[in-house]
Amino acid sequence: MISTLPTDCLNKIFECLEEDKATLHSCLLVNRLCCRISVEILWRNIWDFKCIDQIIRTLIDCLPNESKELLINNGVTSIPISNPPLFNYVSFCKVLSIPHLLIGYCTYIEILTKDPKNYLIIQEILKMFMKQISSLKKMDFCFFEDDYDYYYSFYEKYNFLNFINFPGANDCLKNLSELICDSYINSEFFLQLSKICHNINSLVIKFEETVSVVGIKDLIFCQNNLKSISFTCNDGRDIFDNDILNCFKASTKHSNTLTKLFLYGISLPSTFTKIIFSNLRALKLVFSINVDTLIKFLVNNGKNLEELSVFHCDNNSLNLAIANYCQNLKSLHIHFPSNGIEELKMIFVNCQQLESIITSCGYTHLSGKRLLELVAKYSPKNFHELKLLEANLNSKDHLESFFSSWKDRIPLKPFSLIINGNGKDPLNNNIIRKLVEKYKGLGVIKKFENSNK
Repeated sequence: MISTLPTDCLNKIFECLEEDKATLHSCLLVNRLCCRISVEILWRNIWDFKCIDQIIRTLIDCLPNESKELLINNGVTSIPISNPPLFNYVSFCKVLSIPHLLIGYCTYIEILTKDPKNYLIIQEILKMFMKQISSLKKMDFCFFEDDYDYYYSFYEKYNFLNFINFPGANDCLKNLSELICDSYINSEFFLQLSKICHNINSLVIKFEETVSVVGIKDLIFCQNNLKSISFTCNDGRDIFDNDILNCFKASTKHSNTLTKLFLYGISLPSTFTKIIFSNLRALKLVFSINVDTLIKFLVNNGKNLEELSVFHCDNNSLNLAIANYCQNLKSLHIHFPSNGIEELKMIFVNCQQLESIITSCGYTHLSGKRLLELVAKYSPKNFHELKLLEANLNSKDHLESFFSSWKDRIPLKPFSLIINGNGKDPLNNNIIRKLVEKYKGLGVIKKFENSNK
């Protein structure tokens, strides 16, 4: 029957399976048409596959003859001799990951440091990408932290980012929508990229000790519709504030288009408290939290937020500000001090769209038992998910009391409860399993997870 369907119809069906890799793999064996459609979707992002070495081998097979001849003439002896691939796989790619390319390359060749001439393989693969991919959507050259020193020295020695000058690079990169990068890349690369790419929607920058301020600032500024910005500093220290502040200043140009802002180890700049981000929907802050600055920011920008995550910060003044200025929240990740009951009540009363909370319990925070009581009694009608870190629930009675109270909610919305760690007293899984099955049968529980890790 599937062979009688029009190609356009099959394309739409297979598009719905984009995240279901196993099913797409099974479709490879149906017929040639299904195989081609499946391959086209699977090869959009080849870096998610575990068999990177096999992917690299296929990419080498796809190299044009002139590239293979160049490699052989330069003494690269690891080029396989094989029949041409069934499809032009490279043309299907929409994602380029430099770190994965290097990892797969090193896994396959295994003689990178012994014979630097093998770097030419990477060069020719990148040249092929630029020439044969009509429109790249995502590019990642943010190295893995454990391998940073090795790759940084490799970059310094070989400048593998010169692919931006290869034939076809302008057409390949002009519609780039997602960019993930390290800050140490020299400014010239970012300046060239800023002349080509004006439609980046999502930008992730990992700040290192060396910051290409001019290039990054220009790249941010020249975008037409930037929607998501993520700045991270993994050592958690604000030692590059002046450089990062210049990047922040460039991002204020996008105050009307920005919908997501994520800062890891970098403080929210005080200048942002005076700017209205009219479409900001998600704010995520990890470490380096200046509570006063954040509260002032929420006064102007909290009303449109739907997602708010503030890690490693338990402050009643902040929670009160959330209740007063973030009344359209759907998802909240925050900690509640042990004396923060009234602030949590106010969040429940004022934030009527709230659906989910992630929080820690016990010690200096509200206990898991008390949180469950407050959720059952005060949470708004749309609320249906709670994730507790270190829940410190001492018996199944605490859970049964909550499930029993939730059963009487009108309207009843099946609840998802995720417990990640329960302190010194792990819950008995056998007893809890029976309890969960009982309330699942009554339509009270949608999802329950209990991990003692």
